[in-house]
Amino acid sequence: MNLEKNSQDACASALFRYGFRPKRRGILLQPRDTADVEGWLGLNLATWGLPNTIQINPVVGVRHVPLENALVAHARWKTPVACVSRPLGYLMPQNAFAQWAFPSGGDLAAPAEDLATAVAEYGQPFIEKWANWETFSNDISESKLLLDNQKSFVLPLISAINGDRVHANHLIRRELDRIAGASDVYSESYQRFAESFMKNPL
Repeated sequence: MNLEKNSQDACASALFRYGFRPKRRGILLQPRDTADVEGWLGLNLATWGLPNTIQINPVVGVRHVPLENALVAHARWKTPVACVSRPLGYLMPQNAFAQWAFPSGGDLAAPAEDLATAVAEYGQPFIEKWANWETFSNDISESKLLLDNQKSFVLPLISAINGDRVHANHLIRRELDRIAGASDVYSESYQRFAESFMKNPL
């Protein structure tokens, strides 16, 4: 019995009723009325309990396809991109890390159903809010949902998608000035991103 595969399959089956469709193992997408945005769900595994049990901690998010395309083209991010995401436990009343246990040789459907119900109740409002492009583009900067190194890629591209190329260029130049002379992995990747963006604007 492949507990990792079977547990994720049980979750995918339970989440199907809420509109989530498997993209690849451990990642599900929730199509919406427009092709430009989808709900995103990651089923992260903790395998320390194997072979007796496996833990799954869900992360909910939103995939804005135009932004994803730009991040893939200019920053070499891998699809599908969660443009904003949050571990499900931090959206629940306890506001703490949460995971579901799937026992080897036990009932996998019950924890999968409980996980799916929690996603629908507590994760879906997060998806609904951030799936709105106006809300996302206006509020994501101050939301504390993006890491600083994510902001430096995402915010200029949001401005460019919204037609404000001047502000996009300003944000990129400001970050280039901040990292000038640095040779760490982030700085080098950002320099490549900036060069790509300047050569092939949106």
